[in-house]
Amino acid sequence: MSIQNIKTAHLVHDLKNPVNIIESGARSLLDKPDRYGPLNPKQEKVIRRMLRNAMRLRHLANGMLEVDMAALGVLNVVDCTLSQILRTALVELFDLIDPVVSDALEDATAVEKFISILKANDVTLEANPVHLDRKIYIDETKMALIVTNLLSNAFKYKNKCVNVRATLNDDTLEIAVKDDGPGIPETYHQQIFNSYFQCDKIEGFPVRGHGLGLAGALALAGAMGGSLSICKSPHGAEFVVHVKVRPQS
Repeated sequence: MSIQNIKTAHLVHDLKNPVNIIESGARSLLDKPDRYGPLNPKQEKVIRRMLRNAMRLRHLANGMLEVDMAALGVLNVVDCTLSQILRTALVELFDLIDPVVSDALEDATAVEKFISILKANDVTLEANPVHLDRKIYIDETKMALIVTNLLSNAFKYKNKCVNVRATLNDDTLEIAVKDDGPGIPETYHQQIFNSYFQCDKIEGFPVRGHGLGLAGALALAGAMGGSLSICKSPHGAEFVVHVKVRPQS
C-alpha cells in the first residue's frame, strides 16, 4: 500500500467517529422529543440540515476509501441483483435530498411501488423486471457509488426530470443516467473526467462542484474492468457505465 493510500485510509477512519457522533446526536434530537424536549420548526430545519451534511460527509469519506481501494485493485465481489444496486444508489441520493422519500423507497418492497415513488419525485426508471431480480457477481458497493455519483450530478443540472436506464446482458451491466438540463459542451467531454477539473461558469451551465466525482467514478468503473462515458446529446447530459458481470451459476 502506498503512503498516499495509507494517509487516505487513516483520514477516513479519523473522520468516521466524529461524523457518526454528529449524525447520531442530530437523529436523537429529531426522533426523541420526549427525552430531549420538543423542537420548534426553525430548530428542526437547522438540525435536519446538519444531519444531511453529516451524511454527505460520510458518503464522501466512504467514496474516497473505495477509490483508493480501486487504485490498489481491491475488489469485493458479492452476489447481488441489479435491483439492490439501484435501490442502494437511489436511497442514498434521496437521503441527501429528501429523507422522507428515501424512507418511502426503502420501505417499498414491490418494484411497482418503488418505480411509482421515483416517478412522483422526477425520476423515471427503465429496466426489464427479469433483469432487476437476476443474481449477478459484482462489487456492489463500488457500482452503487458510481450510480449515486451520476444521479447526484443529474439532479444538480436537471430541469424537470432524470431518467435511469438499466440493461443486463449475459456478461455486461449497462446503466445510463440522463438529465434534461443544459447539457455539457462537447469541448469539455474529455476534461470532465480529470480530477479537480471544473467547467467554466458559462450561460446554461452555472453549477460548479469540487471536480472529483466523475474522476472517482471512472476509476471505480475501470477497476471493475468497465468504462464510463458521456454520450453526445442535443438535450441534457447522459452518462453510461458498462461493467462486466458474472452471472450466478
